[in-house]
Amino acid sequence: MSKNGAQNGISAPTFWEQYKRKPLGMVGLFIVLVYIFVAIFAPFLTPYNPKQILLADRIAAPVWFRSVVPQYNDAPSTVRTDLGPNEWTVSEATGGKLSSQEQDGKTITVIGFDPVFSGDVIAEGEADAFEDSEFADAYEKEPDMSVVELSYVVPYTYSPPKTFGLTFNYWIDASPDSKTELQFVIETPEGKEFNLWGKSYSGALGSQPARIDSRDLTLKQRLGLTIFDDPAPRIFSSKGDYRLVLTAKATSGEEPTRVCISDTVFYIPGMVHGVLGADHMGADLWAQLVYGTRISLSIGLSAAAISVAVGTAVGIICGYLGGVVDEFMMRVVDVLMAIPTLPILIILGAILGKSVWNIVLLISAFAWMGTARLVRSQTLSLRERVFVEAAKASGASDAYVMITHILPNVLPLVFAGMVLRIPSAILTEASLSFLGLGDPRVATWGRMLHNARGFGAFTTLAWWWLVPPGLAITFLSLAFVFIGNTVNEILNPRYRERS
Repeated sequence: MSKNGAQNGISAPTFWEQYKRKPLGMVGLFIVLVYIFVAIFAPFLTPYNPKQILLADRIAAPVWFRSVVPQYNDAPSTVRTDLGPNEWTVSEATGGKLSSQEQDGKTITVIGFDPVFSGDVIAEGEADAFEDSEFADAYEKEPDMSVVELSYVVPYTYSPPKTFGLTFNYWIDASPDSKTELQFVIETPEGKEFNLWGKSYSGALGSQPARIDSRDLTLKQRLGLTIFDDPAPRIFSSKGDYRLVLTAKATSGEEPTRVCISDTVFYIPGMVHGVLGADHMGADLWAQLVYGTRISLSIGLSAAAISVAVGTAVGIICGYLGGVVDEFMMRVVDVLMAIPTLPILIILGAILGKSVWNIVLLISAFAWMGTARLVRSQTLSLRERVFVEAAKASGASDAYVMITHILPNVLPLVFAGMVLRIPSAILTEASLSFLGLGDPRVATWGRMLHNARGFGAFTTLAWWWLVPPGLAITFLSLAFVFIGNTVNEILNPRYRERS
């Protein structure tokens, strides 16, 4: 280390040797390393993205509940099936056929129907004979509809679910004189059919979304149920093979009719899911916890670094220059330290908008005063030292003295102070997010607690949603406190004199 660093009586190896002898410091360092590992390898620790929804039922319990809670022994896991052309089976085809087509990088299902009449030209001399023939009535009669029935078998071996759904997009290419009917049915293992959706169109049709949701009032009315009834337990009342049936009927005009279907997804949200269950939107809580580690570490380190940098600069300038500058800045520090921080952060957060970086800047703006006071007091002592007087006598500028001689000697205190600022920043961000002032687009531990409070985790006693983010905040903050106190004990001269 440099001469200034040697004055502290410590070198890098000596510092590490002393640090290793501090059990709490080593515990804190180990915990922080675990969090850093989780933050770096988050994509490999969970298969889900924290923004993915409908992965499971609302407030689904962890999957390991099946082994420890009897009521979850037979609880369903999520059933999700993407149905493309290769998954469907043609159960019936009269005048139509199933095919596939690539469009915009997707493989879509195409149900094609040939024209009813090929359009052969009748010679003028044959027209009267054709009109008198027995085929005239058949020609003028409206033709029967062609039918293509697609089916897919879903094995279901769990207790009845709470909800289920189906989504897909469809469009029809046809001549104006054509008619098309679409229908979706679920057939139970006992052979009972539930008609869940149906549409009828004439001519062509642009792209339309179809959404079947068992919680939808229209579906309940279609099945003859009241608003208080649940279709899912009625339909999936037994274990076995359920058949999904999509039927297309068409009467083509002079041109072929093509029914195109894409992005078909059938799902039954599970009542158990993943390591920590799911939130109110069916999003994976373990993914939110893991990815939240990145945000919390980023906020803590960024806010602490900015606040300590500002506080160090102000402290050195005030302590070294003194006079009016020192008096004015210290009064500013006194005023800012007297302001209740959290209410001001709430007000400014609401004004500036919900953004992670806004939170970092707000936390930094109200966290540098303590560092400024500490560094100022140390600078007042250092500026009277012989090496500083010698530098000034040799013609060194004030800026050179502050950067070259003062700053290296206050860095140990600054580093210890920065480590202790990190848990404060993490807790402040969690508090703001819990109050609804955090960025809703980013998964943070505070946002998890905010959602838990607002969407029923407390009323349903979903502790697997409440406890993990709270413990994550606690252990990370405690780890930095252990490290900060240990570093402060080693580097701070006052602590060394006491020991």
